[in-house]
Amino acid sequence: MNSNNPEVSIIMSVYNGEHFVTDAINSILNQTFRNFEFLIFNDGSKDGSLKKIKKFKDKRIKLYSF
Repeated sequence: MNSNNPEVSIIMSVYNGEHFVTDAINSILNQTFRNFEFLIFNDGSKDGSLKKIKKFKDKRIKLYSF
């Protein structure tokens, strides 16, 4: 895997998805295909979504929070 040149970009938006975001992220990270960047856009969540996203330490994840 070349993390400097991912073959695929996966984009996920989150808004108040605290109850689902951990399962959704794990589903992407556990795919057999590994050469991707994972862009997560937190669109002003007011629940615990952002806190749960920040617990992931996978270098393929790039978090943008507005």
